[in-house]
Parts: sequence; C-alpha cells; structure tokens
Amino acid sequence: MKLKLLLLISAGIALFSCAEQPGAPLYPLPILYAEQGRVNGYDLSVYKAKPDLQLQVMGAKNAYSVRWLDRTDSLYLDPLPSAPVLSALKIVAAGDTLQLLVRLGRTVEHTFRYPAKPGISTVVVMGGFNDWSRSALPLTDEGDGRLARTVYLKPERHEYKFVVDGRELLDPANPDSLSNNMGGWNSLLHLSAYQVKAGGYFIKLRADRNTLKYKYMPASGNRGITDLHILNNNKPLDPDYYDFTNGKVLSVSTRGLVDGQLKIAGLDDGGRVLTENVTLIADGAPLDPKRNPCDWHFAVLYSLMTDRFLDGDPANNAPSSDGEVHPLADFQGGDFAGVIAKLKEGYFKDLGLSAIWLSPVQRQPAEAWVESIPPKRKFTGYHGYWPVAPRQVDPRFGTEAELKRLVKLAHGQGIKVILDLVTNHIHQEHPYFREHRDWFGQVELPDGTLNIRNWGDETRLTTWFDTFLPSYDYLQAPEAIEQAVADAIWWLETFDFDGFRQDAVKHVPHLFWRRLTAEMKMRLPQKTMYQIGESFGSDELIGSYVNPGELDAQFNFSIYFPARGLFFHDEPDFSNVKKMLADNIRAFGPVNLMGNITSSHDQGRFMGFADGQVDFGENGTERAFTQPPAEQPDSTSYGKHANFHAFNLALPGVPVVYYGEEIGMLGAGDPDNRRMMRFDGQISECEERLRQAVAKLVRLRREYPALSIGDIDVLRASGPVLVMARHYFDETIITAFNNGSAPVGVPVQINVEGSRLTSLLDDSTIEVADGATGLKLPPYSHQYWLLK
Repeated sequence: MKLKLLLLISAGIALFSCAEQPGAPLYPLPILYAEQGRVNGYDLSVYKAKPDLQLQVMGAKNAYSVRWLDRTDSLYLDPLPSAPVLSALKIVAAGDTLQLLVRLGRTVEHTFRYPAKPGISTVVVMGGFNDWSRSALPLTDEGDGRLARTVYLKPERHEYKFVVDGRELLDPANPDSLSNNMGGWNSLLHLSAYQVKAGGYFIKLRADRNTLKYKYMPASGNRGITDLHILNNNKPLDPDYYDFTNGKVLSVSTRGLVDGQLKIAGLDDGGRVLTENVTLIADGAPLDPKRNPCDWHFAVLYSLMTDRFLDGDPANNAPSSDGEVHPLADFQGGDFAGVIAKLKEGYFKDLGLSAIWLSPVQRQPAEAWVESIPPKRKFTGYHGYWPVAPRQVDPRFGTEAELKRLVKLAHGQGIKVILDLVTNHIHQEHPYFREHRDWFGQVELPDGTLNIRNWGDETRLTTWFDTFLPSYDYLQAPEAIEQAVADAIWWLETFDFDGFRQDAVKHVPHLFWRRLTAEMKMRLPQKTMYQIGESFGSDELIGSYVNPGELDAQFNFSIYFPARGLFFHDEPDFSNVKKMLADNIRAFGPVNLMGNITSSHDQGRFMGFADGQVDFGENGTERAFTQPPAEQPDSTSYGKHANFHAFNLALPGVPVVYYGEEIGMLGAGDPDNRRMMRFDGQISECEERLRQAVAKLVRLRREYPALSIGDIDVLRASGPVLVMARHYFDETIITAFNNGSAPVGVPVQINVEGSRLTSLLDDSTIEVADGATGLKLPPYSHQYWLLK
C-alpha cells in the first residue's frame, strides 16, 4: 500500500504561545492516529524546540513495529494484530524520556463499482479520503461487466466521484449526493454505522492555587477507567501529584506542573478511548483572559477586504476604464484611510474585536485581466491577490505611511493586525517572473492541456490559478523560498503586523512553511504571532500544516459546511452535532486555534442561504453577475444568522467575523460576497439589532474562558434544538439554540453542581434542582446562561 508521510495524521492539535519552555526539548505532541493494515508515517521534526535536537522513538510491546529515521525525524508505525486502541510509546529527547500516545483507528473495507461500458478506457474513484486524487485509485475489471476498487476507509461519511475518461461523474448506483459548494455535486457514502461507541470524558470542575479537579463522566454502561495517561508537556506526571482513587474526581496538584499543556487521556474498561482533555498552564495556573489577555485563544478576528470596506480618501480612487469590467469586479474605492476612520470612530472596539485580518495590500496590475475559465470575464486586482511587486503597497489602497498608522492605531486600542499574504503565486507582470523564470512551474501539463485550477492531489503543488498567475515551484527553486520568506519578514518588520493569514496553503510545500515560521520566530522572538491558513480538503490534509513548525491554524471547514447547512434551515436536525464536534476534537484537539466562520470572501454570504434566496447547489459566481440576492431579508433570517454567530462563538478555536456578517449582508458567490460595506444610516433596524447582538456575543466570548477553552458537554441535540455546556473549572456556561419556527421547552440535566442559571444576554434567571432544569427558547433564538 502506498505510504504517505504526513506532518500530522488526524492528531489532536493544541498549540499555544506558552508551549515552548526553557529547557523543554519538544513542543507538546498530539495523540497520533494510526490505521490497521498499513504503515503510518509521521514527521516529528516540527515538534522539536531546537533543530539539532536528537530524537529516538521506541516501540510498545505487542503494539507496533517501529521504524525511526534519524535523518528526517520520520516515524513509521506498523500496527501489530494485538495492538490496543491506545498505546504509549517512549520517545527520548535531550536525555528526557517522554511519552507519545498513539490511537488506533478502525477502518471499513468498501468496494467501489462502476459499469464497464463499451468505449470506457479508465475509471478512477476520488474523494476526500485520497484528497481528490484523479489517478491514485483506478478501478479494474472484475470480469462480470463491472469495474471495481476495494479500499479501507474510516467509519464516517465520505464524499466521492468517479473520473471516467477524464470526466467527473456521480456514482450512477448511488442516489445520495451533496452539494460541493461550487455549483456541483458529490456522491455520498455512509459508513458511520461502523463507528465504535465513544468512551467517557473528563470535564474541568474546580481550581484553586494548589489543585485542579476534573469530574469523570463515564460512557454508557457506567464504565470505569483502566488505562489513564496524564502528561505535562509530553512527560508522564508523577503519580504523587495526582489522585483518582475514587474513580469519580481526578485531582491534580499544580505543584507538579510546568507551564505548557496538561493532557488527560485513557481507556475505559470497555476498551473505548476517552475524549482527550487539555488544559493550558501559564504562570502556574490555567490560562485565563484576565491574566493572559493577549493570548490568541481568546481572540476574535475581523476579516475585511480593504477595497470594499470604506472609501476614506476619494483622491486615490482609480477604477478601471475598461467598459467590459463589471462593477463587482472592479476597484470600488475602499482604502486604508477608510479603515483608519473606523478605528478612530471605535467601530472595531465597539464590536469587541481583538484582531483584524487585512486583505493583501501589495501593488496590483494597472489593467483588468480576462479569466481563462469560461465565461472568461474581466477582473481587476481589487482583492489584492495578484501581486506585481514584492514590497510595494498598492496606491489605490493608500500609502506606506497610512498603513503604518493603521496598525499603530489598532495596537493603541489593543487590537492586533494580521496581513493576508500571497505566497503561492504572483502576477505575470511581477519582476520575479521576468527575472527568475526558473522559480516557476509550467502552465502546461505533459499532455499539452492547461494545468489551471486542478485541485487534485497530483497537481495541487503545481497547478496555476490562471494563465497569468504563475505558481512558484519552490521544491525546484530553494532560492525562491529564501526570497519569498525575506519579503514576508519585510512586511512584518516594516509595518509591525502580528502575523499572517496565509493564502492557498495546500498549494505550497511544507518546506516553505517551515522555513518561514522558523525565520519569524528567530527574527521576531518578542512577538506572539498568529498564522492561519486556508485549505480545502480532508482533516488529515488540513491538519498536516498545523503544528508548531508551520501554521497555528487553518479554517475549520469540517465544522463550517455542516453547521451552515443546519443553521440556514427552518427546521434543522441537530442530532448529529455531537458526533460532528467529537470528530473535530479528535482531528484538531479540544483546545485549538482553528478559524470558525459564518462566511468568507470565498463563500456565499450566509444570509443569502438563510433567507432562501440562494441555494447551496447553485453556481454562486453566476448568480453574482446575473441574479444577485437583493430583497430585504425576512426577520427570521436574522435570527438564524445570530444563532450561527452564537454557535461559532461557543466553539474551540478563533471566531472570524467576515466584514458585513455582523449586520447580515446579502451576497451570492464571489464577487457578490464582496459588496461595499454599509454603515450608520445605510443599515436597517434588523441589521443594527444583529450588529448589537454580535457585539455582545463577542464581548462574552472574550470575557469567559469557558467559551473558548472549556470542555464541551452536549446536553441535548434533537430536531431544531441544541444545548451545550462549556466547563472551565469554576465556570460553566450553558449555550442553547432553537433554530425552529416554534417556541420550545427543553428539559436538561447539567453535570455539575449549581442552583441557578443567569442569562448573560438579558439577566433572566432559571432555577436548577439536582442538576435538572427546564429551558424555554423562542423561535430562532439562542441563549448563554452562567451556572451559579
């Protein structure tokens, strides 16, 4: 079986600013995920605190055959037939003996079949399970008139298609399909029935100066724990520093802890893996927004497109004179002066935001360019993603002095600023393309076809976004890496940015991200920076770039797409949310920095879907030009929108508010999702109420750590009702959602002590007796209650 060496394979990711400690050889290692029946590969070099650190991994008896390559810090694990579902391997680093946990995942044998019709020469199955490779899994003739391919898949839902002689087709034998969010459809394979039931979990119960207490919540059958692992920065905690003798409450002494990560994992006596619990320790105590206000775990990020935010200086306006350019595809005048004006006005501070993500600011082409993809419309570089100079600000956005002033004003209000950086490609007018043609790949494939927007695994590092956007070939041009990294550092140092939003991450090799991140840490050690990327693909692919040596986060699309499909609905069914959250925690960790969105500059705006004006299966870009949503949304759509915001603000990760989402702006696909922002007298009463609701939610998110780094406890998920508890030691917040058209009364049982729920939104109260209470929710509403 083909071996893929990944930087991370479905491992829980918990990255944070205090992870690297003086003398600590390794950043906290995630729980690695392995599958039976194949050799699993991992690159541990990205977890080394120092590049020259020597590592050695040793196997566990009756668990894995281990192969370790010193030269590349590559670990290969071949599960033995007797391998348990959770194993502890020893790893030696700088003389310390540490522990590496490995979880064995179940796979399901499945055979894809396609009719062997005359004239068909090749059929390949592709899906999220192989990162949409168009060649990796060809079908072969079974001799019974069908082509077949047997694979081993995770027991979950899989999207897939057949590639029949180059054409992408749905499975003719499978009527179940799902929108691919790009105007097309994918077939759906359901294997979730093969999943093993979840084990128990711990919730953070109490904390004082000397002790952290965790309550054990057993799974069905009242299972006890037979195998408990407590790690502090990869090192097993001395048993003298914890107590679990009663099997109900785990007590951990803070005297035995060093700053970093405290991980609790294990197995119950039914052989089921416990949900991982992570506590971040800073200055000898659990991380807290009052003591650690600048930590990115408590951040809320605002994404704005400079050209579409506010025209603060009409003197720098320079729209295209080309009459073939649609206004949506042209510069509309937004600039740094507009952002500065809103900073002075207090717009961002009033929303409670802690960080701004600024769209790319590099100089763009002077003229409009024709897309090579039908219907071949003309676009300008108003968005900033077509750089023609490495270290120049586009004058249509403003000046260097204005950009420096913008960042300084934001910092003065306690707001960080990250820059959207384009590293995958440049515009053909860029001097690097003229002077260093060998830094870039070829736009033509060996068969003469254009390698344009081929997102499959085989071409994701070489494909061009368009014929005039050359893609770097970093693997063949190390000098290009050095130059691009130097340019990135120049932007950080010149303008005092706090990190990057990284564009097209999966199209850039890991080698580049490691080099850039290492240089950022070396050149700017005093700054706590944040890098968030964008990749569409499997959790394994997305997570492979998220580690201490590369990015802090990527956008959490495995939450966004299913959640969007629930909250837009008039009568959704939340029954699968518990599993969705559990899968996401297993992939990215219970404490993480992944980005949670309601919309983005690449997705249709949520209000268009919620209001029924846009459908997920439509071509959003075509709608943008031919029939953009324009009617005043229904009042219930604002309730759905507020619910989606409230949901994102109650999840692990970093919530991201895309400009205009705070008022529920309409918009189909790109570029209609990039309409000019509206303020003050331009917004309706419904929009203003939504803005105030979002601002209140953002402030609560930043004030209460339970909402960001607390443990998730799903109390009710049925029909249009979802109730979750977030536990962070002495703080428990109940978040509840009714996304249906009728009021509901919901009985719930809360798993920690308390006598009263006090609303954080309207100060109403509800009594609690022996953990039992009843919640009342109006249609299309949400609530946050604090348990006292």
